[in-house]
Amino acid sequence: MAENLSDAFARRLAARDNPPPPPPLSQEPAAVQARVEAWLLAVHAVRDRRARQRQSLMLLALMQQPECTTTALAEAAGLGMRGAARTAAQLHALLLVAWEERGLYRYWCLTRAAEDALLLVVVGPVAPAAPAA
Repeated sequence: MAENLSDAFARRLAARDNPPPPPPLSQEPAAVQARVEAWLLAVHAVRDRRARQRQSLMLLALMQQPECTTTALAEAAGLGMRGAARTAAQLHALLLVAWEERGLYRYWCLTRAAEDALLLVVVGPVAPAAPAA
């Protein structure tokens, strides 16, 4: 049985007003790092490209491990100890990381606010639920 004109037109308009969802964000490390760098620029106004890159690498390391020493952060960002300590201090000034001294070492971890914000950066914003019919 052929579909009448009004039903076909209504279906076409419904499809137009409800576009398909966007594809999921890539979880490749380079893509995640690029999103974190863009977030640092947009939200925290980190203008220096090299600083953003180092900070994003450190944040990625802290996303993979709950806490890291300054030495581990230095390895993750490819920096020396002084550069890593300076970059970690910059992240601390942005309220993205906190630290705790235990013995001879300083352990860095993400703050709760940073964890919540970075989850949205990595996964992407949650799509709103479809309205109930």
